[in-house]
Formats: sequence, C-alpha cells, structure tokens
Amino acid sequence: MGKIYEFFSGTNKQNNTGVSKEEIELSKKMGFGYFFKLLKRSMGKLTTLNLVFSLCNFPIVFFLIGRLGGLNETVNTPTNPLFAQLYGIMQYKQSPSTSALYGILGNSTDLQIVSDASRVFMCLGLLLVITVGLSSIGFFYVLRGLARSEYVSVWRDFFDAIKKNFKQGIIIGVIDSLIIYVLLYDFASYYMNSGDFLINVFYFAIILFILIYFVMRFYIYTILVTFDLPIKKIFKNALILSILGFKRNAVALIGSAALILISIYLSILLPHLGIVLPFVITISVIGFLGAYCIYPTIKKYMIDPYYKEHPEELPEESDEEPIFKDRG
Repeated sequence: MGKIYEFFSGTNKQNNTGVSKEEIELSKKMGFGYFFKLLKRSMGKLTTLNLVFSLCNFPIVFFLIGRLGGLNETVNTPTNPLFAQLYGIMQYKQSPSTSALYGILGNSTDLQIVSDASRVFMCLGLLLVITVGLSSIGFFYVLRGLARSEYVSVWRDFFDAIKKNFKQGIIIGVIDSLIIYVLLYDFASYYMNSGDFLINVFYFAIILFILIYFVMRFYIYTILVTFDLPIKKIFKNALILSILGFKRNAVALIGSAALILISIYLSILLPHLGIVLPFVITISVIGFLGAYCIYPTIKKYMIDPYYKEHPEELPEESDEEPIFKDRG
C-alpha cells in the first residue's frame, strides 16, 4: 500500500532529496525520457484534476440519461407500411387470402418513442456547451503547470484560472463545441454514405480535420491561459502551431490514440473498470501528454520571440524560466 500511495502522491519517503540541477535541466528540455518521470510524480494531482474536470462537466450525465433511452416509452408497431390498409380491409371481410397477407405483413417490432423526460434531460445536457470551455481553462492551466514542473494546487489553480478567464472561456467553449459537433456530424454522414470516390475523399479529409483540431485544442486553451489575446488570434496561432510543431504533435496524437485504445480494450475486458477510468485518470493523462508535447512549441514560437523584442520584461532571476503573461 505504501508503494501505491507513493506512486499516486508523487512523494518518496526514502529519498526526500528535492530537485537536482540535472533534473532542472531535463525539465527545461522537456525530452521524451523525462516525461515518464514527471508523469509518475504527477499521478496524484492528475487523478484529482481528472475528478474535478469530470465533476465540472456533470451535464454529460443528464445527456446520457436522456440519450440512452431508459426513460423512453416502448410501443409495438407493424414493420410493413401496408399493414394499415390490410387491417382496415380485415375489419369488414376476412378470407384465406387476407389471412395469408396478414401472415406476411403482420410482423411487428418494439419501437421506442422519446419521452418528455428524455427530452428534458437532453436539454439539460446542453449545459455541457458552457461547462466544457470553462472547465478546460482550469484543466489546461493545471496541466501547463505540471508540464513545466511547477508547484500546482489543483483546486485553487483550477478555479482561479476559470475566474480570471471566464468571459473568453464561455465564448471559446461554445465555438469549440460547435466545431466538434460539425466535425463529428460530417464524419458520421460521410461514413454512412461511403462508397463513392468523392464521398471517400471528403471522408478522409474530415478525419484529417479531426486530427488537426484534436491537436489544436491543446494549443487553444494553453494559449488562452498564457497570453492576453483576442479569440480570433488564439485560434489562428493554435492552427499555425499545430503545423509548426509537427513532430511533437505527432507524438501527442500517437500517445493519445494508444491511451484511448487501451481504455477501450479495458472497457471490453473489464467493463466496470473501463467505464470508471476516463472519469478518474485517462482524460488527464491524455491532457498531460498533450500539454507536455505542445508547450515547448509555444515557448519557441511565441514566448521566446516576445522576450527578444522586450528584454526589459525578463524576470530578474535568470535561473527561473520566465512566464510571458500568466492569465491563470
């Protein structure tokens, strides 16, 4: 139990030696090997962050209750549209031929009708459009701090970041939700109608756009909590950096895909564990991987050039990494 506690808390009771100079240099380079060491040390806070993020997006529970159909009404209905005419004829005259037709056209099935309760829950689920943007602000602010090996207080930093970026968070959250909806709707539409060459071209194009926007989301919210920029420039810079940082972005994509596949596999092998993991750790680990991969790109193309043009704004302590303009 002690080892499990140490793993999730990020502490080491036997070797409480602090941070070495070598580790500081590794944290600045943000290389591949240091990621796993930092991940192990951050597991406790990532678990807490994942739980807080899940709680802040509670409207998804309402949406799932309404969408899964548990509150819907079930009615028995014929499968053939000609059954109504046959039924009307049989009210006045019955014969061997009508009986034979009844045997052919009389098959029925259970049909679910969306109830008012389901509609109410799905409408409540639309609150997710607001909560996803605000919670993502706190989520990525904490992840940015963990990726930079900084001290982070999950609860305080999470909600302080939301408070300071509340207005932009709502607007970007709505835009973010609309983009995700359009991309998923187009993906489903082209998938269901695939077969034609042109449709297949659009289908693979949508997959490419989904992958690009998946990476862009890491940049959008990290830029939001780091810089004081208008929304248009936030999205523009996120798109540019998702291309410029191709190598690290590819690592983030591959790593995220691997974690998602593992989560799906566990949900098949151990259904109860697979359902719980996304609400406890999976989302925050994927976010941490993304934050760790994209922050050096933001620093290289946005933070460092600014300080070259404004050297007078550099912090006095040269041993510490300067922060451009912390909006958290």
